[in-house]
This record gives sequence, structure tokens and C-alpha cells, in this order.
Amino acid sequence: MIYRRFYLVMVVYLTGVILTAVAFAFSFGKDLTWSILPLFCLALISISFGVWLNRTNKKLAFFFSAVRNEDTSLIFPEGKGFANEQLLNRSLNELNNKLKDAKLNIELQEKFYKNIMDKIRTGIISFDKNGVVEFTNPEIKRMFNLDQISHINKLRNIDPKLVELLEKIESGEQKRINVKVNHNLLSLAVHSQTIIIQKREIKIVNLQDIKSELDTHEMDSWQKLIRILNHEIMNSVAPITSLSSTISGFYKSGKDQKSPEFITPRIISDTIKGLNIIEEHGKGLIHFVESYRSLAQLPKPEFTLVKIKEFFERIMILINSGFDNDNNNNKARPLITSSVTPDDITLVADDKLLAQVFINIAKNSIEAFGQYKEGDFISMIALRNPDGRVVLTIKDNGPGMDADTLEKIFVPFFTTKESGSGIGLSLSRQIIRIHNGNISCDSTPGEGTTVTMIF
Repeated sequence: MIYRRFYLVMVVYLTGVILTAVAFAFSFGKDLTWSILPLFCLALISISFGVWLNRTNKKLAFFFSAVRNEDTSLIFPEGKGFANEQLLNRSLNELNNKLKDAKLNIELQEKFYKNIMDKIRTGIISFDKNGVVEFTNPEIKRMFNLDQISHINKLRNIDPKLVELLEKIESGEQKRINVKVNHNLLSLAVHSQTIIIQKREIKIVNLQDIKSELDTHEMDSWQKLIRILNHEIMNSVAPITSLSSTISGFYKSGKDQKSPEFITPRIISDTIKGLNIIEEHGKGLIHFVESYRSLAQLPKPEFTLVKIKEFFERIMILINSGFDNDNNNNKARPLITSSVTPDDITLVADDKLLAQVFINIAKNSIEAFGQYKEGDFISMIALRNPDGRVVLTIKDNGPGMDADTLEKIFVPFFTTKESGSGIGLSLSRQIIRIHNGNISCDSTPGEGTTVTMIF
């Protein structure tokens, strides 16, 4: 509408200029009075047009100057001047009000996000590729006891390894580092994301002190471990102590030793049986201690580039050969499948240790099936998540586990099997951790179990 009015005024002025110019041309040289009048009108219209155009340009210049200076207090009178001027003033005021509302919304959002940044207990620092810090929240300054951080090199006095980690950590990557600040040890979980702002690459890093959480989990793990150790050791030691006392009674009368003539063949036979039982329990206790040693002393990993597709093929052969060795050729067995998407996924890992993890988990699935039936399967899946991390999954459709059992499966020496040592999954978790990965398990009774490893 405003553009139509503007064009209409322009047409009116130009029409007036043209008409007066034509009138001046016809009257020129005939009559001086009639020649001066068109000339005067032409000059008047031209001046009026210039004043109108200049007044409009000034308004626009004032408006754009106010916008450039973020001044939204400028108001144009809407009840004065011609209709086209009133319409222009009204339009500029409406636009100014929208800019004012947008500015107010931005300020409110800034205050909201700033309040969040001030309150959260996670340190946030952003910097460019040269290490110049763009933003830090108060938690970062409190965490490192610094008033101002203008460059990440300022953190070098705290720990050079921290600066090296900040420089090298990739987008979407997660790391952990222990840092000592004023005699306080911080166990920091570090997560990085990269964004592009005005063709500049900005790295945003979150640092969270998880020491208290780790201490809590460690305490819980120790308490669970102590309960299990106490249970296992007492189960072995109590019968040994009781049986030793019984055997000792065969050869003593009160505090005195019995004479040889009182030692009957029955006593000798019972003694031999009792000693055999003590020997068996002793071997079981030794096996338990050996299991603990294997859990506590993992071999040093030898990292190589592992092609996951070939790795899965080897695991499938190993699992199927286990069925063949058990003389199950003519019996039902679960279908073992694998899927790798894309098929060129690789992982820097110790393939022997990683194979041990997969065999442990597959063995658990196989034992959980019990009596196989048509449709039973164990599938191994590899893919990359949106962050570019490798995700390995072992899934079955076995009987599954309840929530109470699921909570304890990674606890050392916990087992639901009579002949199990309870160290398989604990050992698997340690192996995944030395590969800088995470392992988790999800299970639903009657539907199956899924073990997921993310590297």
C-alpha cells in the first residue's frame, strides 16, 4: 500500500512538471506574462517535489540511523501531513515496534540463558582454533579458581595435559582426565562440540567434575564386592571349619588324644572322606582366588586396526565350532547372524581381548536359551551413531532378565549359574574400558537381552 501511494505521488509530481513544461513551451515568445506563469509553476512544483522527497529521505535516514544505533525510541507523528506521509510514518512506527519487541525478546533470552549458565554445575568454555576464549561460565572460573580466562594457555599452569586435551579433542568425542587444583583432585568428564559462526570454527567444551559420583559408585561397588566375597568365602570356609572340628573329635576325648586301639576302620574311612571334602572345598577357594586375580590383572592390550566385518566372521566361526564340539550337529541351535553398516567400519582395538568379550557375552546368551527352539537367534550388529562413534551390539531373543538381576550382572563374582565364576561380564567391562568405550545391557523378561558397546 505504501509503495502504491509513493508511486502515485511521484506520478502526480511528474505529470505536473510535464504539463507546466509543455505550457511554457507553447507560451514562450508570445506573451511575457503567460510565459512567466508556467515557468513559476514549474519552479514551484519542482521545489515542492524536492522538499517532499528530501523530507521522506530524512525520515528514512533517521530511521535507519536509529536501527543502526539500536535506538528504538524514535516515533514519527501519524496524524500530520498528507495521507501518504501518515501511512509512511505509521509503517515506520510499526516496524520500529517490531524491532523493539525483537530486541526485548533477545534480551530476555540472553538473560534466561545467562542465568542457566550461571546456575549449572557444569563448566563450559568455548574458544577458536587459535585458543582465544570466546565464552566461559562462572563454573569454569570456580572450578579452576581463576578470575578471567582469555586464552586456554592460561590453564597450562594448572595442568599442561588439560590444555593438550582441549586442543586435540574432536567434536562429539568424550574424554576423562584427572586434574589437581589447589591440592584438590578433580575427575573431569570432558565433552566437545564444534560449531561454525560467521565462517569461524568455535569449539565448545563441557567439563564436569564427576569425582563425587565416581566415589559413590566405587563405594557401592566395594560394598557389593565385599558382600559377595564374604558370601563366597564363608560358603567355603564354614564347612571346612565344621568338618575339621568333626574329624578332630574322632581322635580326641575331651582334651586328651585317643589311644590307637580306639581308632576303628569306620573312623579312618570317615576321616578320609572328610579330608577329601576339605580338599575339594580348598580347591574351590583357590579357584575363586585365581578368578579374582584374573579379574584384577588384565594383560596389556596390543592395539591394531580391526576390520569389524572380518572380526564378526571369526566370532561366528568360534561360536558355531562350540556347537560342533558339543556334538549338537543334529540338534536345534540358535541362528547366529551379523550385520555391519557400512561394511568398512574399523576400530582400533586389541582383537584378542575384544573377542574374549564377544565370546563371554555369546556364551551367556547360549546358556540362557537352555532348550533351543525354532526362531532363536543371536545377532551381532555394528554401525556408526550420529556422533561418528562405533556402536557394537549383541542381541538375542532368549528368556531375558529381571531388573534386579540386570542391576548386578557387572558386579564381580555375581552369577545366576551353579558352576559360574561371575567374572565374565566384569572382565568384559574392564576390557571395554581400556578401549575407552562404554558397555551397557538392556533386557526384558521373555523378550531377550541386548548388550551395547560404544567406542
